[in-house]
Amino acid sequence: MDRPHRNALLLLHFTVLIWGLTGIFGRLIKLPADQLVYIRTLIGMAGLAMAAPIMRFPLRPGADLRQQLLTGVIIAGHWLSFYGAIKLATVSVAVACLAASTIFTALLEPIWSKRGIRGYEVVLGVVVIAALFLIFGLETTHRWGIAVATLSALLAAWFTVINGQLIKRDHAGRIGFYELGGATVAMGIWLAIDGRLPMPLWRLPSTDVLYLLLLGLLCTSFAFVAGIAVMRQLSAFTVSLTVNLEPVYSILLALLIWGEDERLHWGSYVGFVLILAALFINGWLQQRARTPRRTRLVRG
Repeated sequence: MDRPHRNALLLLHFTVLIWGLTGIFGRLIKLPADQLVYIRTLIGMAGLAMAAPIMRFPLRPGADLRQQLLTGVIIAGHWLSFYGAIKLATVSVAVACLAASTIFTALLEPIWSKRGIRGYEVVLGVVVIAALFLIFGLETTHRWGIAVATLSALLAAWFTVINGQLIKRDHAGRIGFYELGGATVAMGIWLAIDGRLPMPLWRLPSTDVLYLLLLGLLCTSFAFVAGIAVMRQLSAFTVSLTVNLEPVYSILLALLIWGEDERLHWGSYVGFVLILAALFINGWLQQRARTPRRTRLVRG
């Protein structure tokens, strides 16, 4: 495995660990899901604006401005449905359902990038879906939460595939800035029409302010750009499959904080093993695809 590819994988796993905190913050913050998303995107956008001179990426609009803004609307829908699922069910339900994004990505990426469907991507995606069913042990008490979280997974796969194309033409920082801008505008219009724009930060409870700042700066400004940047070296499917570790981190943290309220069926442990196995197999297949055939024959 070459160094840039290895470094991208390490950065991706660190980013996914940070993303594992988003569900925790989503439950700790008392705001409704749409107000939470609006403030998160606004803080994240401000964080990228401050980071631009340090990271040396331009903020002036590029050729893909329209597509970046529209992708931001998809991202807003993803976060709105994700935090909505947390409010409807539990952190564990919402984050575990994100595993469904793998099969959605396997189906969407070939259409978007105009390449053939790889059989192993579909197979691994199906394995993850099977793990999802095991995690919930045919859960019936949170059906609405599961449905909304699955919609969130579909939207996550959609914008991941789009970003896999955008990163080939632009800087991750500028992509993130304008996508968050599109999400902020979309949520701002939604809340303004409904007459529910949130109060300024200084009028919110201090704990909510702390969690919102961590969510906006660490989990959004940094992690969002890092998640896009790694796609220079990694495929959208690899990113989507690795993101399936997010539920593992979130569920373990939720169990530590809320205990029995977040406890899942025994099948969840088998599901975690399946997800990790899928990650390992995908990494091996990706590395094998990058190894020249002659080298494989010599080593064999």
